[in-house]
Amino acid sequence: LAGPAACFDVIGYSRGSIIIYCYNKLSGNDGYFCKESTNQCVFLETDQKQNSWDHGGRVSLTCGSGYYFSGHLRVYYRDLSLEDAGTYRCGETGVWNHTVNLRVKTDPCCLGPKTVIGYLGETVTISCSYPEEFQTNTKTFYKLHGQYVSTVIRTRDTQKGRFSISDNRRSRVVSVRISDVREDDGGVYYCGGWIEAVEVSYLLLYTEIHLQVSGEKLKVLLKIIISCFKLDKTVFL
Repeated sequence: LAGPAACFDVIGYSRGSIIIYCYNKLSGNDGYFCKESTNQCVFLETDQKQNSWDHGGRVSLTCGSGYYFSGHLRVYYRDLSLEDAGTYRCGETGVWNHTVNLRVKTDPCCLGPKTVIGYLGETVTISCSYPEEFQTNTKTFYKLHGQYVSTVIRTRDTQKGRFSISDNRRSRVVSVRISDVREDDGGVYYCGGWIEAVEVSYLLLYTEIHLQVSGEKLKVLLKIIISCFKLDKTVFL
């Protein structure tokens, strides 16, 4: 796995995810992502290589898509833990490689996935705390589509259709409001930010949100009321 190497720091958060883009277009050979301490690797899907890294389904490699990323190696690293910190290599066998120094931090803002319930036709607010060091960065709200994420709205946009966003820097909370909630709004979202560099850039995804859309708010409220009524009767009996 030889070739000229450059080093870049990538910062992730425990229970969060990152998507790393290793620049240099693949020319037909095997793309790879390897952990140096164990020399274990994940390769792009191919009949010629066998993955040697048992990562529990948390790491996947694809070719990037879109105007800027088409043909570049893309690494999706999910559910980070402190043990994932270390030095990695991404590249194309025998052609080029970059060295990635992954630093994994813990922060009260990033405590793993959370579930939010929205109701059809109403407004739902999704709030994410973020690390102090990203206080002045642009925050972005993404939606997951299979192996890829798409940008829904950024803090520099303020409003985009039914979506609006605000950033309270004092409390370090970014909030996204979705009005007139629709069924296809359901899914997995991320709060995060884009870190740009020359050889390696990455998406820092520090909070994962599962938005569940329901059309039965009245039924849910009735169940709660009935449950409370039964509890009160039990107490008085």
